[in-house]
Amino acid sequence: MKPLEITVQQAGEAGELADNIRSALARDLPEFAPSCCKHDGTFVLVASGWSMPSFIDEIKAHRDAGRTIVAVKSAHDFLVEHGVTPDLYVNLDPRDRTKGVSLKNDTTVYLIASRCPPVMFDHLADKKVVVWHSWAEGEELQAIGGKKLCVGGGTTSGMRAINLGYLLGFRKFVLYGYDSCNRMDGVKRFTGEMTGHSVDIWVGGENGKKFNCNMAMAQQANEFQKIFGVMADVNLEVKGPGLIAEIMRVREQRAEAA
Repeated sequence: MKPLEITVQQAGEAGELADNIRSALARDLPEFAPSCCKHDGTFVLVASGWSMPSFIDEIKAHRDAGRTIVAVKSAHDFLVEHGVTPDLYVNLDPRDRTKGVSLKNDTTVYLIASRCPPVMFDHLADKKVVVWHSWAEGEELQAIGGKKLCVGGGTTSGMRAINLGYLLGFRKFVLYGYDSCNRMDGVKRFTGEMTGHSVDIWVGGENGKKFNCNMAMAQQANEFQKIFGVMADVNLEVKGPGLIAEIMRVREQRAEAA
């Protein structure tokens, strides 16, 4: 599949993000670092795509099996409301996302990127917060300094969450809510949020399946395909009827035909 040629403007200005990083570093919080933890090698990632709620019973089954459950941004409160307290929460976004963690708790470890705004750290000040640094060029990297682990791998919290899991030693990933496309009625998240400007994308060529995406979704789908070039031993299972699940289906179909 030919990658789309897309230019995406990231949220936040460079100077603002650098200020956020310096503010986070000044808090002297423990920082994310690769470490061993007890698990069966499966990292269950729950993002906010529109298909996610229909899989809540499967997610609960993963919890019952003792697997690590990870909430990506606004999926946090949905999971807690449905009796699944996530082990980890991941946020890369420089915008205020406190609304999605109104049900903060003392069990979840909140993995907050240093580029996130001070309000996120203030909101979670009495909880288990671990700061991590996202790789970026320019002022952000200068603010981090030259002696910190920086995690790369995509422009969204969902993509960086995969990289964080890989660094933690996980190799099996089960993804929920990674639709990376709009529902037929234009809804982009399980919260009912509608998309703005969008484009149509076909997976598998012009005769393949069509999806409607905003630019950030399309970019995420491009970045997802790069995983296999840098994580040769990764095993990915994508749930739902979305764009990324279809990319996986076509990849597997072509591998079988080769």
